[in-house]
Amino acid sequence: MLSKIKLISALLITSLLTLAAAQATEDAQSIMDAIIENLRGESVEATIIMTVTKDDRVTNYELKIYSAGEDKALIQVMAPPRDAGQAILNVEQNLFIYNPRLKRTLRLPPSGRSDSFLGSDLSYNDLSGDDYREDYSSSIIEQTDSTITLELIPGPQAPTPYGKLLFTADATTYAPLELVFYDQREQQVKLITFSEIVEANGKFIPTRFEVQDLLKENSSTVAVWQDYQFDVEIPESCFSQQALERGCR
Repeated sequence: MLSKIKLISALLITSLLTLAAAQATEDAQSIMDAIIENLRGESVEATIIMTVTKDDRVTNYELKIYSAGEDKALIQVMAPPRDAGQAILNVEQNLFIYNPRLKRTLRLPPSGRSDSFLGSDLSYNDLSGDDYREDYSSSIIEQTDSTITLELIPGPQAPTPYGKLLFTADATTYAPLELVFYDQREQQVKLITFSEIVEANGKFIPTRFEVQDLLKENSSTVAVWQDYQFDVEIPESCFSQQALERGCR
């Protein structure tokens, strides 16, 4: 009789632990969803001034961005003149790049999403954001009254060079605050800091991104949103391959 009670107790404890682990995973995924949604809002039209510093060279870019929902975004390069006309289109799981010199549109494979965007410290993954929740499993590793930190571990087939990410957000609004990238040897290699948060229709959206390459001195990228409008109606035609060449409006 005693052995049966012990067995039932052990099974009950195992069930409770399994349920707790499942709830923790679900909660972490819900928080990750909220963080990604705060990165863009429902829809946005904005100008982004991006400053790329590499050693003693500083390059300023002007970008125009149109984004709608979770899986549609168009980014056009407006300046400097030598790069103007380049454009990136993200539709669902597809990422297209337009090269005005070649007058060609190329589809970027998953393996290329970690590549640098315009020679900056931002990757194509950083621009879309969805890959962080699609290719990684999330767990809560630290929580205080003011912040919450998730650990993101890539899946076995994830096309990423990173071993893990640590994503810190505001504990109340889930506005993203900091994202740290680690290589396969647990070394920090890149840091993104999010700031200048604005509220739009219940979303808490950062309008300043600062990216540091932690393996190189004097290597950083700062992207600041200007003239932004959230929750605007953006024509469906803006998310077509024709818009890559001709623009949205």
